[in-house]
Amino acid sequence: MEGVNGKSVGHLFENISSFVRQCIFSVLNVGPVPSHIAFIMDGNRRYSKKQNLLDGDGHRAGFSALINMLKYCYELGVKYTTVYAFSIDNFKRRPGEVASLMKLMQEKIDELTQEESIVNRLGIRIYFQGNLKLLSDCVRSAAERAMVKTSGNSRAVLSICVAYTSTDEIVHAVQESCEEIWDDIRKREFVLIPTLLYGLLEQLG
Repeated sequence: MEGVNGKSVGHLFENISSFVRQCIFSVLNVGPVPSHIAFIMDGNRRYSKKQNLLDGDGHRAGFSALINMLKYCYELGVKYTTVYAFSIDNFKRRPGEVASLMKLMQEKIDELTQEESIVNRLGIRIYFQGNLKLLSDCVRSAAERAMVKTSGNSRAVLSICVAYTSTDEIVHAVQESCEEIWDDIRKREFVLIPTLLYGLLEQLG
């Protein structure tokens, strides 16, 4: 009986919280709402240490907090959100911690693509940004599956940045630009050389 009463009270509290939140959001919507908000996932280890939690529990708590924030953003009408989740510098941590984070990341990515998840309920499309080649095979596969599974969603966009640094982004951008220029040069040569040969043959003829 106590369990039933506890569930009823919890359900009532959740409904009241939802109603209050909707009222607050209605007031906020009167003013300008940003189209894009970004979050930096930082402080999970400090939180875990402060709360005397087990390894990994701080990151799980951070993920739960992030899901709540994303839900509030989309309820407010924010169309684009970006999450800076795991930088290249994070790979410098202890190998055991990195492996644990990769496992947790794969688990949470798979959760995001479940049918009842916030992503599918709110029609959110997921993009992963960064050097995905640096991720473990399992995480990279999970990220690719998530992008494919949510490709039909169009109400909002969630960009998740992994394996990134500003330096790596600059280097990658320069490399892409150089490749485009080189491809353009080769195409020009392909057209230019036959033209020159034709002109030379005409002169000789």
